[in-house]
Amino acid sequence: MRRLLGVVISTLVAVLALAGFAAPASAASGDEIRNFTIGYTVSADGVLHVQERIDYRFGSTGRHGIFRDLVVREPYRDDDSKDQVYDVSNIKVSSPSGASSEFTTKKFRTNKDRNENLQIRIGSANETVPGNDATYVITYDVRGALRHFADHSELFWDATGSSWDAVIDQVTVNVNVPQGVTKVECFAGPAGSTQACPQKSVSGDQGVFSASDLARGQQLTIVAGITAGAVQNDTPILVDPPNWLQRNGLTWLSLAGSAAVTLLAIAVAAIYAKTGNKDLRFAGMPPGTFPPAGVDAPTVKNDLSENQIPVAFAPPKIPVAEGGLLIDAKATTTETAATLIDMAVRGGVRIENTGDEQKAVLLNPAVATAPHEQALMSGLFPSLQPGAEVLLERGAVGDHTMRKAHDGMIAALRDQVKQRGWYLRMPRAGGGSPFKSGFGCACMAMIGIWVVGAGLFGTAVGAATGGLGRAVVVAVPVVAVIVAIGIWIGIRGRGQRNPAGRAVTDQLIGFRKYLATAEADQLRFEEGEDIFSKYLPWAIVFNLADRWQKVCEQLVAAGRLTPDPYWYYGPSYYTSGWTAGAVGATVAHSFDPPPAPASSGGGGGSSSGFGGGSSGGGGGGGGGGSW
Repeated sequence: MRRLLGVVISTLVAVLALAGFAAPASAASGDEIRNFTIGYTVSADGVLHVQERIDYRFGSTGRHGIFRDLVVREPYRDDDSKDQVYDVSNIKVSSPSGASSEFTTKKFRTNKDRNENLQIRIGSANETVPGNDATYVITYDVRGALRHFADHSELFWDATGSSWDAVIDQVTVNVNVPQGVTKVECFAGPAGSTQACPQKSVSGDQGVFSASDLARGQQLTIVAGITAGAVQNDTPILVDPPNWLQRNGLTWLSLAGSAAVTLLAIAVAAIYAKTGNKDLRFAGMPPGTFPPAGVDAPTVKNDLSENQIPVAFAPPKIPVAEGGLLIDAKATTTETAATLIDMAVRGGVRIENTGDEQKAVLLNPAVATAPHEQALMSGLFPSLQPGAEVLLERGAVGDHTMRKAHDGMIAALRDQVKQRGWYLRMPRAGGGSPFKSGFGCACMAMIGIWVVGAGLFGTAVGAATGGLGRAVVVAVPVVAVIVAIGIWIGIRGRGQRNPAGRAVTDQLIGFRKYLATAEADQLRFEEGEDIFSKYLPWAIVFNLADRWQKVCEQLVAAGRLTPDPYWYYGPSYYTSGWTAGAVGATVAHSFDPPPAPASSGGGGGSSSGFGGGSSGGGGGGGGGGSW
């Protein structure tokens, strides 16, 4: 059962984080290319003129168009100290079927910038393709595609590429070269396959190739022989791999200038991180304690580290979401998930898992007593009628109910904490500071100053003009001041606790230590008490749910703890626990942008495709899909 709890809570956090903010869809799993017709014409000056006609069938409606990825740089197979470049230009797109032929291009780099793909993204974000079928015609020129040998020249080319998010039902390639194609070879299948394609021939002066039923990860690679001397510029374009400075847009001079500014900024940031924006605490009082009633205790700046705060065996008597905001100055979907689970533990809702879907069912709205709890319950269950339910599934609620409920809860939570009087200055809204320490904020500022300072200094030195050089003399100190101000704003953005807020935070840190270090045989609880459920919301908000799960599994195995939480309904098994890491990974993955297209080239080179060739062994390649 506890493994399935992880699925439910992972889903919950992801839904809260993402409802209404879905990333653009990626290619549908049912996509297919019904016909892929490619025409290659090699001109006498060695330029490869390409025309691709793609009859695309989308796996679902509502798609905007397709994207075509072309490999434009890859390591040179015959000499790893060089990279081979394919210069793609003159891109044009049309659609005989009437689909939008708007297109944009973008480059993606991997492998320390040695592999580079050019993506042609076709279609309009403001309209979708009517129906499921569309035809696109893409034309472009490629320089550097040919290979030179003593007795012939050669086009050894990965025609389709292997990184399509679609199956290819039929592909046909026609090659025309000066003085006619002399001989042909081809390979079909996954990279490295030496299986010949079903059809290859020289028809008149034209090379003709075809293959069918290419699954994802498979491709067609063609080889066409050209008479020696028939074309010029038939050697690969080779360049040195980008070095570290080039990959980061720097020069040695810009690096030196950036380093000088960075050192200054580090010094300022370190001083402020150490001495600025300190919480206050009660002087002479142990961590987590308050002076006796009526005693006006003096205050001092907080200089204690977390190691000096003792373990606490129970959390402070405050709502779990308030604790989450207080301990790290952030209020995110984690606090919302912990609150919903807390409502379940207290009998307000039941979490149900049927295997196909997860939902929260309202049992008793009166359990929600704090304003933020009431805001969450009324946001999820507007009628507040027992039996009302909401799906915990991304996209299941068209009006963004989950996200609105989360926003309402966080707004109420911040008001509550403000009324508690725990802060001299509240944390910045929207999650507070993105860093848990002043020095962490300073480190991000260092990155900013490095980029800005290096860019300005490098531009000035490269231009080598007196006026611009003088401008940089002024600009660098200005940038340093701006960054110092940014550090100040960032550190202050996490708020400043007063002595009472600091005391409660110490209690929270002490209890977090307890959940982080206690072993199963050290836990003390009354017989029949479900300590797993009791502290689960706190484990979630402390990002310790994975460890708490493992500890409680030992209690289940020893017969000291029931395996079936009363607030959860679903399949019952608990041999493996769910983890907080799974929760974080779900949210992080959902926020990630679509992955950069994978390079499918087999690595450039000058070896002949007529001897030892294979699928993916030529130049070019790539893939595509729909969006």
